[in-house]
Amino acid sequence: MSTHSESSDTKSTSVVTPSQSQETLISMANLLGRKWHLVILHQLLTEGAMGFGELKGEIDHISSKVLSDSLDRLETEHELVERRIVSEKPVRVEYAMTERGRDFAPIVDRIHEWGVEHKMRE
Repeated sequence: MSTHSESSDTKSTSVVTPSQSQETLISMANLLGRKWHLVILHQLLTEGAMGFGELKGEIDHISSKVLSDSLDRLETEHELVERRIVSEKPVRVEYAMTERGRDFAPIVDRIHEWGVEHKMRE
C-alpha cells in the first residue's frame, strides 16, 4: 500500500513506501511519546517565548532535570524549539518555537482538542 502526499506549493505527488511510512510514524512516536513534550510545546505555542524558570513555573509537576532534558531534545533532535540568549550578565535564556515548531502547532492544537473532547485520563 502506498501513501500519496501532495505538496500545496508544487502540487506534485510523491509515493511513500511502507518502510518510509513506518520510519516516519516511529519518529513521530518518539516525539509524541515523551510525557512532557506536548505540554512544553503547547505552553510555548500558547504563551510565546519563555525563560526556563517561567516555563517550569507554568508546568505542574515537572522537575528541572526533565524540563532541561526535554527542551534539549526538542531543540537538538526535533528542531521544534530554539534556545536564545537574551542577556549576557546575568546570563538569561529563553525558549521559543522555531519555524518548524510553529508548523507543528496545528497538530499540537488538534491533539489537545481531541483530548478535551474525549476527556482523556491518565
